[in-house]
Amino acid sequence: MTVEETRRKIAEDPDFVNVKRFDNSLKKMLERYPDGAPPKAIAQALLMTEEEVEELYQQVVLKLRAALKVEVDG
Repeated sequence: MTVEETRRKIAEDPDFVNVKRFDNSLKKMLERYPDGAPPKAIAQALLMTEEEVEELYQQVVLKLRAALKVEVDG
């Protein structure tokens, strides 16, 4: 599978991750990391850098705070 095909699969298949040891299954990866996977594992699974994972995480947090009308001091 090419990188482009893998990226498409990640985007389209809700259970697909790029981790062969979990049979490319997000469900199996979550069983291994029930409290959350480390950034390195997430980056590998989604074909991203750790920096991209952190940036995406921060964007999601900001959207959730806005939706929940949570204000942050400082």
